[in-house]
Amino acid sequence: MGANDWLKGLFPPIPTAFDADGSLAEPPTGWLEFLAGCGLDGVVALGSNGEAPALTEGERVQWIRAIRKGLPKPLRLIAGTGADSTVATIERTRAAADEGAEAALLIAPHYFRRQLTPEALRRHYHAVADASPIPVLIYNIPPHMGYDLTAEWIIAIAGHPNLAGMKESSGDLSRLPTLREGVGEDFAILTGAGEKLLDALLAGADGSIAALADLAPAGSVRVRNAWRAHHLEQARREQQLIAPLGQALSAGYGVPGVKAGVRMLGFDHGDPRPPLPALPASELPVLQGLLAQAQLLPRALAS
Repeated sequence: MGANDWLKGLFPPIPTAFDADGSLAEPPTGWLEFLAGCGLDGVVALGSNGEAPALTEGERVQWIRAIRKGLPKPLRLIAGTGADSTVATIERTRAAADEGAEAALLIAPHYFRRQLTPEALRRHYHAVADASPIPVLIYNIPPHMGYDLTAEWIIAIAGHPNLAGMKESSGDLSRLPTLREGVGEDFAILTGAGEKLLDALLAGADGSIAALADLAPAGSVRVRNAWRAHHLEQARREQQLIAPLGQALSAGYGVPGVKAGVRMLGFDHGDPRPPLPALPASELPVLQGLLAQAQLLPRALAS
């Protein structure tokens, strides 16, 4: 077992909690315990679904500290620390490590993307990996970044000893076999599409960081565990049960849908921070229906 093998698991990108006035709040009572009881491997704080761009630097540290304090064993903590400069990314990563984060998820710089050559991005990631006291994960999410980190580029830079893996959120599962072969078995490949978890695992992924695991943590674990046990028909049945909910999150519900969904499950994280709107009221019955279809609601709510 390698030191970073724990990264080959399932990690929901947890929502950040806000009070009614928009200020940072504590995690809802029982939320982290609920996730731990479902068999997940850890959580990601300050990912895309954690509204990371909406937090101040002080709030980022405060939230990581709150999650670390309340995180039950055996859950592990990954923190999103990417910024648009190498200096800021290193500062965020060190600050997260000081608060107990065990790995850093780094979205690629993207504000000046026209000038971000493959070599410039290599220097960025290697410099952060050199300076980071914790393992680093590359985060490729073209819809947010405005460009794509190709499989060939990932393979070319993956040899750095502190680059432990990546979150691959391009949606292109066809690249996973090439990535798997090119980066080797020690490099963790995590997918971002929970509704396609089984397909991603079969194509070479090791696990996921997917919003669907916030709403269907136990179902996501059952998909992964059945795959590990080579019970593919069972894995497919479990995947089909939760896939429509995941598709709705990926297709447009996003952060507002995650926050509305966890509220329906009994864990109110507040509304998204402005200017991001809450899920429209007209969509709430649809979301509730998807949760009921996935057998995630108490019977009183599902009926």
